Amino acid sequence: MSIMKKTSLFAMLIMVMLVVAACGQKADNNEKDSNEPAATETTTGAGETKTDDKDKTETPNEDNKESSKTENVELGTTEKGSYTNDYFGVSLKFPETWEYQDAEGMNELTNASSEAIAGDDETKKKQLELSQTKTLNLLMASQYPLDGGQLGPSAMAIAEKVSLLQGVRTGEDYLKATKKFMEDSNFPYDYQDFTKETIGGKEMDLMEVKIDAGDGSTITQEYMSTIINGYAFNFIFTYVDDASKSEIEKIKKSIQFK
Repeated sequence: MSIMKKTSLFAMLIMVMLVVAACGQKADNNEKDSNEPAATETTTGAGETKTDDKDKTETPNEDNKESSKTENVELGTTEKGSYTNDYFGVSLKFPETWEYQDAEGMNELTNASSEAIAGDDETKKKQLELSQTKTLNLLMASQYPLDGGQLGPSAMAIAEKVSLLQGVRTGEDYLKATKKFMEDSNFPYDYQDFTKETIGGKEMDLMEVKIDAGDGSTITQEYMSTIINGYAFNFIFTYVDDASKSEIEKIKKSIQFK
């Protein structure tokens, strides 16, 4: 597997990783958590949704009113050169010549890379599986096919359901948990300071990381996060040189938030 493919797959899995500390907190705060919006819908590869078996047997009540707000969550529309999502109020453009994956394709990539991320760590496997039930894979677009072995720019959009009980109130909170997972997994990244950047009229928290591609070049990834409608909405931009960075800048300039 090429460095670029590994890095792209790792980026996606890292961003959908459940905040580890929340697992213990959720058990300790079970009663309080009953009023939190439940992640009852799981995105399938075909872009459809299904409801957990437990929820099928429950009668709607006052406690479930918050959950109903998630019913209209959508994966958005990916077309040649563009992506739009009315629920998150975002749209962007990317070069029409780029390869792109919709939710189904991203789910396949997620499944293919889960074992590489978790290895023999059963706890990490369960955490990844749980996180994927709360995650919306929205978009992945790249200049070259992931299995082509060529280094090039790429852009991803992912959203994960979060809770105040997880301690995730801002995009920076989410990115800090992401960084901790990276460090615990011994990813060979060089981490830059957390900053903020406004794109499409919305301020997002930013974490930049760099990794040696092994051929004298450096891969840079920008992890951008903000909280929208109870989700950590994330962009991951990857580039390898000034030319590919310029392509990413064009995509960022095209982003519009309602």
